[in-house]
Amino acid sequence: MTAPAVQWTGRPTPAEVRAVAAATPPARPRARGGWWALLPALAATALAWWGLESRDLWNDELVTWHATSLSAGQFRMMIGNIDLVHAFYYLIISTVTAVAGDSVTVLRLPSVLAIGASAGLIGLIGRRLFDTPVGVLAGLLFALLPAVSRYAQEARSYALVTLAAVAATWLFLRAVERPTRGRWWAYGVLLVMVGWLHFVALLVVAAHLLYLWRAVPGEEPRWRWSATVGIAGLFVLPLLLLGSRQSGQISWVKNDGDAVLRFLENLTGTTAALAVAGLLAVLAVAVAGAPRRPAVLMLVVWALLPPLVGYLTFAWLHLFLARYFLFTVPAWTLLAAFGVCRSLRLLTRDRLPAVWLVGALLLLPALAWQTLPAQEKVRSNEADGQPHYLDAVRYLGQQVKPGDGVAFNDGFGGSSDVARKAVNYGLRDQLQPRDVFVAVPARETGWLTARECKVPTVCLGDAKRLWLVETGHLNDPLAGMPPAREGLLRQKFLVKHVERFDRVRVVLLERKPA
Repeated sequence: MTAPAVQWTGRPTPAEVRAVAAATPPARPRARGGWWALLPALAATALAWWGLESRDLWNDELVTWHATSLSAGQFRMMIGNIDLVHAFYYLIISTVTAVAGDSVTVLRLPSVLAIGASAGLIGLIGRRLFDTPVGVLAGLLFALLPAVSRYAQEARSYALVTLAAVAATWLFLRAVERPTRGRWWAYGVLLVMVGWLHFVALLVVAAHLLYLWRAVPGEEPRWRWSATVGIAGLFVLPLLLLGSRQSGQISWVKNDGDAVLRFLENLTGTTAALAVAGLLAVLAVAVAGAPRRPAVLMLVVWALLPPLVGYLTFAWLHLFLARYFLFTVPAWTLLAAFGVCRSLRLLTRDRLPAVWLVGALLLLPALAWQTLPAQEKVRSNEADGQPHYLDAVRYLGQQVKPGDGVAFNDGFGGSSDVARKAVNYGLRDQLQPRDVFVAVPARETGWLTARECKVPTVCLGDAKRLWLVETGHLNDPLAGMPPAREGLLRQKFLVKHVERFDRVRVVLLERKPA
């Protein structure tokens, strides 16, 4: 008895279809789908523009302006003593300000554009690793986080570091997908820029290595990656060695329990947002499936390894601050977006064509509502706890006359240099009163602080009117000054007027009649 013939219908069974799909890596996205990345890019840029000048330049931003105002010799002297790790960023901002001026908007403009570009590239990375919906949702999640808005509106390097790390990751994925010499060279150049902007962000290459090992077949891509990373490292290593000698400048950073809690809150802007991102990341790992697991693991390493290294190397590098690890936030948003989209697709068995829209419609408004108070906070001086120097400096600029002097009793900064830099910036294009108690200005010391006069009587001179910028908490505006300086001012001057602003007072002192 012969077996019945098997009839081939040309249609695989549902089980066969699912088996083939599970064993097949995601297809390369079509080129035209990349236009969707403009949506998160535009959203992030628009949010960065919202209230761009609402917050005063804070101390670190004033340091950025200070660096751009130095001569070449003064700049070399400064980075030889301090802030070498930010030297490349200072050069970028110096170029921008030389062309467009040094207003608050111009100083912060590179960060605005960097965050917008980062959101768009996150969209492209998500599309390349998973699909377009995941990329778009991840980019929009990134745009909505308060910490992203904070550093998009700050004249510091962290937004540019994030852009460099995201761009390097995107170029890495393009290079391993279709290797060409140009793509590997571009990837290497981006790695050098990552290291020059902030060397801690080079930890992103560990995530690249994991993906290369788990998802890319053959030895040639690994040799090319190793050569590219090695050559890039030669350009970064000198900066790393020299910059590590200046780690004492951030020795105030802590890694105790309170510091860990602050880190978790500040990484995304709210603890709740980070908790949700963490839960969705765990979900992403759970539902990844074999074809997508290398991509998910790469994102996990990108998100977790850098902060862990920062914590473990704290005793040597003092890097455990959330803003140094802003470049890991894109990995969290990509994991969260994949977790949402993949879970909904599994639940509906792909019967809902635009299932990612459901996730977006549920997740994005909820995130926007939950983070709105934090979004408002990062656009106010409350974000830094700094006195509202801007209003005080504007008033001072309206009142100062030729021959006037200025002095500082800056209880906020612990020295006079926060208030001093604020006055120098605010009155940079106006008549500035003489800083009576400065012997050598900061630009000539090679540091970020001025050298103050040791003999106040000699430095005071014959100024008839003296403006005191004061941020103490006592009723007496002279209280808390160095004793010799306080005694001299009490002996020689009378308080004529006090103008109060948010946590700062401008006091007019007039010399007593002879």
